[in-house]
Formats: sequence, C-alpha cells, structure tokens
Amino acid sequence: LGHKWVLMYCVIEADWLKCLVSESELIELEHLPTTTVKPVGSEMERNSCFYLISPKGKRCYQALTELERRNWMESIVQSSINALQRSNSVTQGDLVKRIHAVPGNGICADCGAPYPEWACIDHGTTICIDCSGVHRSLGVNVSKVRSLLLDNWTEELIKSMEGKGNAIFNTLYECNVGSAKILPTSTRDERSEYIKAKYTDKLYHSADSTDA
Repeated sequence: LGHKWVLMYCVIEADWLKCLVSESELIELEHLPTTTVKPVGSEMERNSCFYLISPKGKRCYQALTELERRNWMESIVQSSINALQRSNSVTQGDLVKRIHAVPGNGICADCGAPYPEWACIDHGTTICIDCSGVHRSLGVNVSKVRSLLLDNWTEELIKSMEGKGNAIFNTLYECNVGSAKILPTSTRDERSEYIKAKYTDKLYHSADSTDA
C-alpha cells in the first residue's frame, strides 16, 4: 500500500484474503497459499503491522491491536497450510517432472545436490532434504517449505513455481557468492551459516536489484 493507508475490512475466505467493499461484495487481495506473512520491525512507525509477501509484491497491513496482529498472522499461515493439504490436483510424478523442468531446478538451489525433493514455495526454488531442514528452522517468515513427494499442490501454486526457479532466484541471491557457496557434502553447521547469510542477511544479493 506504499505510504497511503486505507481503512479496509478484511476476511479470510476460500484461501484468499478478501476486502469487503460493500455489504454483499468482496474483492480478492491475496492468494494465501502463495503468500508469506512477516512481522514488521522497527522500520515502521505504526504499531501492530505485518507484511504479506506474494508473487505480486510486498504489502503492509495494520491490525487494530497487537493481539489482533498475532491472530491475523496465525490465521493466514494456517489457511495456507490447509489449502495445500486439501488439494490433490496432480500426481506427484507429474509434479516433480514439471517443477524440475524449470531452469536450475534439477539441483538444490543452495548446495547443488541433484534431484531435490523439497521446495521453497515463496521463493519458487527447489532444495534438498538437508537444506530443507535449515530452511524450516528459520521459520515461515523466511521460507515456506513443501515436499514435492509428500505434500499436495494446487495447480495455481505449481504455475507460480514454474514462473520462477533456481536459476532466476540465484541470479539475485547468489550474485556475489564467490567461494562461500556450499556443497552437497557440507555439514549442517555450514549449511545453516550459509543459508542464514543468503536468505536472512542477503550477503550475496545483487546490489543493483530492488528485489525483496
């Protein structure tokens, strides 16, 4: 919403965050299965705010109280999880083939291990099981991790993944990685240090990009 704040009455319905524009009309704002929720830190003067980060960009929302902010964030995360668990629109074999066909997705986006079976759906990348454990430990505000073999996927989420991929993502997030890049043989501690630097601190991120 930039610097212009607009009062909205919102609800979560059918996997979407929607805004009430009249007594009988709702408009869709955010498709929650492809959205990451993140608390706003000290950079925002207003209290009780949170970000919703989606393929469309990053928007800031403000709840009325800190308690309501926590409730909204928990409800958004749970709605996303429920949507992914309900869907079973494609077979796992077809899913893996489609996701791995995206440039760069045949190897882990972080360590380069072949045939990754996990994905970060907010980043649009594939990762191996060892790196996925580190991503999970960082929390859903950094990475939303899903299994290509165990979890259910919506067609919309698959198409979102197909529009991104490891090659595109790492062009930005490993632009300045140099010799710091980890390997499939790297230890848990090495993976943890590298992934935190890459995703949380953005140490290897392209300085010329405005990507978040």
